[in-house]
Amino acid sequence: MLHHELVENIYMLNMDRRTMKWENSLMAFEEDIKSRSWLDWIKAHTSGFKPLHRYEGVLELNEEELIFDGRDVKENEKFKLKIPLRNITDVHYGFDEVFKGREERAWPWNKPLRIKYQSGEGERTIYLFAHFHHKSGIRTSDNEELYEKLKEMYPE
Repeated sequence: MLHHELVENIYMLNMDRRTMKWENSLMAFEEDIKSRSWLDWIKAHTSGFKPLHRYEGVLELNEEELIFDGRDVKENEKFKLKIPLRNITDVHYGFDEVFKGREERAWPWNKPLRIKYQSGEGERTIYLFAHFHHKSGIRTSDNEELYEKLKEMYPE
């Protein structure tokens, strides 16, 4: 089997399961953004570093839930968050009153994806950069793709 046929088969298998994955994803809770340090801000504005975040890992979306599986870079511990899709109350692609444009060096190209959801602790808010990468030297992510997929799954 040719390489491109194998890749296509793997892609179709994932589509059949209705599962999408994004490697090298970044995440932060609202409180992480609000309590960021001056050093965090400097790193987020330096080319070699990543946008403001606390968690790094793999983001997965399936028909039932959104899963972030990775590590807490501040505490250097494993971290996993599962959000049932039925618990998501709001999805916003872009900057807001907490994650402002001035927090991201690649503004306006690299926008965060904000997701609000209900948990046992009440309403929580996370900010994501799905598959953070560089394109033509500019920091970017697949947030628009994830946003469109969530809108498709749950139209207003």
